Amino acid sequence: MFQKLRSDLVRELSPIRLLLVNAGGFSSNGVNPSLSLGLNGNQIEQLRDSGVECIAFSGARSEDISSVAENLGIELHESVSETTQFYSKMKAEFSLSDNEIAFICRDYADLPVMKNVSFTAVTPDAPLGVKSESYYAAYGSGGYAVREIASLIIKSKRYPNGWSE
Repeated sequence: MFQKLRSDLVRELSPIRLLLVNAGGFSSNGVNPSLSLGLNGNQIEQLRDSGVECIAFSGARSEDISSVAENLGIELHESVSETTQFYSKMKAEFSLSDNEIAFICRDYADLPVMKNVSFTAVTPDAPLGVKSESYYAAYGSGGYAVREIASLIIKSKRYPNGWSE
């Protein structure tokens, strides 16, 4: 079956080389209590094969967050208190420009970083004020949102004209 990926998504996602994720939504205490069930790192491996790294960060240390990040195969930075500084550090470490970074977020604290990157996705549990500033609203929460956005990035790189099978 052929699918057409939105041309604006292809345009925004094809230059992406880093997927940055606010992992606060990975907690099993949140909206989706079974985030780790059925999740694996296949999309993350495919993302890396496409030349895109995936880095997650969290404001706190949590066994739930660590577990989901590990299942997905995502490098996790815990106890990140200042998201803007962390963003700048990752941008410099990978020698990237703002249009090469996608950001999955969910909190008001993410707004300063959201204003820098060209592609942002929010999880369904994000406040309306954060959703209104985002480019894309993911259908899934936590690790499912990561898989969803990773799949979109992979498709945009494989099918630059937007058509896929």
